[in-house]
Amino acid sequence: MINDVLISQVKTLSVAERIELIGVVWETLPSSEVLVSSEEKILLDARLADMEQNPDDQSPWSEVQVRLKQQLP
Repeated sequence: MINDVLISQVKTLSVAERIELIGVVWETLPSSEVLVSSEEKILLDARLADMEQNPDDQSPWSEVQVRLKQQLP
């Protein structure tokens, strides 16, 4: 169970900081233990195929992060 003190500390973070924390926590998960549904696999395969067919339409993660952060209040 997650500690209540930890949760209260997380709540003091800004939205951008909490999103960054989610990314940091996500990176700690071993990919072999992240369950992906068959629907998600289909979506990921379609997006991968689109990326391979249209490589110039893609944005690096660093650019996507900047765009997302600009949309935050």
